[in-house]
Amino acid sequence: MIIFLNACKSDDRPKGVLEKKKMIEVLTNVHLADGYASSLYSDSSRNTIAAMYGSIYKKYNTDSLGIRKSLEYYSRNPAELKVMYETIVKNLEALEKEQRLIEEKKRQEEQDKYNKEQQRLAQQLKLKKDSLRNDSLNKQYIKIDTFKVIPVKRWTFQQMLERERMRKQDSVRRDSMMKARIK
Repeated sequence: MIIFLNACKSDDRPKGVLEKKKMIEVLTNVHLADGYASSLYSDSSRNTIAAMYGSIYKKYNTDSLGIRKSLEYYSRNPAELKVMYETIVKNLEALEKEQRLIEEKKRQEEQDKYNKEQQRLAQQLKLKKDSLRNDSLNKQYIKIDTFKVIPVKRWTFQQMLERERMRKQDSVRRDSMMKARIK
């Protein structure tokens, strides 16, 4: 009877085979490492790949033989392996989505930083223009030479506009008088 119950036990993995959940995590990390390694040049990638696999083995307390043995065990049941790989693909897609969100957030932060800098520079330029305009309008004296200083009337912007309008009217009047004399 005991032998029969042991045979019916749901977790009848041989020794050295990783449990299903741990195997999914290991394979997810292995596929991440393989994907990263495929983006590297072949000469420089050997040491990097070895280091990445070493850290995976250490993290999950296994080695390449344990992973191979586990993969052989789970591949005997293709339906279960298919479910495991569907989970692995979902994990990889979630990691990719998370990475994209991080990169998008970083890009947005850089864009915001750039926009703030542009606003700050525009504000400084405006203040500088206003400062120059105020300086030129508020000058009380014009220095003609080193010995004489002549006081000058302070003009407001409205007064300057009115003066310009009057000059235009005078110019139009002069032109009309000249035309009248010519006729």
